[in-house]
Amino acid sequence: DPRYCIDNGAMIAQAGCEMLRVGQVTELSQSGITQRYRTDEVEVTWRD
Repeated sequence: DPRYCIDNGAMIAQAGCEMLRVGQVTELSQSGITQRYRTDEVEVTWRD
């Protein structure tokens, strides 16, 4: 449903917090923006 394909600041902040907690840091020069990024394409490394 396209209505739910929008940025959610709280969810983005939580994901960043979890990544930082486990030491996964991306340098600003290596970062970028992808609109409409599929959540099933994201590598989740902080979960078992």
